[in-house]
Amino acid sequence: MTRRYVALGSLAAVAAVVAVVLLLTMGHSSEPGSTAPSPATPSASTPRPVTARAPSPTRTRTLDATMFSARYPASWSVATAQRRGAVRYQLSSTGKPIDSLDIGPAGTVGVTILEAAPSRVVGAFSHGIPALLPLIVGTPRPAEGVTRTAAPRAVTLDGAQAAEESYAYMYSGRENVQSDVLVRRGDRLVLIELDGEPAAARSAEGAFEALMRGWRWR
Repeated sequence: MTRRYVALGSLAAVAAVVAVVLLLTMGHSSEPGSTAPSPATPSASTPRPVTARAPSPTRTRTLDATMFSARYPASWSVATAQRRGAVRYQLSSTGKPIDSLDIGPAGTVGVTILEAAPSRVVGAFSHGIPALLPLIVGTPRPAEGVTRTAAPRAVTLDGAQAAEESYAYMYSGRENVQSDVLVRRGDRLVLIELDGEPAAARSAEGAFEALMRGWRWR
């Protein structure tokens, strides 16, 4: 294209100038119409209706226990075990088994719920639920770099007095975050523990919070 324009000489130069002028004129005259939306057409910055953007609700199931009921994601699995009057429920985000230390394999978030009768020693401290946590809750012995990320504090669970605390540590070469909620209900103790790698635990926080909000005592 360039060689052809050079060969045409001055006539090509004049035509090029005229073309540039026309293009500039057309560009300025059409710019307002191309960027300003008509009143009937929403602009790109106009938010869409919430109903169009809202995700579909997560399907849930109900865990019906002797002392309580709670809802959890339908995609999670539940394993139940009983021993010496205690009942343990283990919820797994991937369906993979949770070990005896309440920790699942890589990428799995585990929620363990334990119903148990308090021992005589624990009963001596029953007047203060936060004081029970060091006696009931612990971290795995092989854990390294154990840090208490949240000190025991008083909370409530469906109207019942409770206490919670959190830890972070390395276990089997993986980071693990552990959150515990302990409740005294009549002559029974209920411990709810969340375990998982930081990224996986963060992704499951919504499900864990929903489980706690939907918790109902019988």
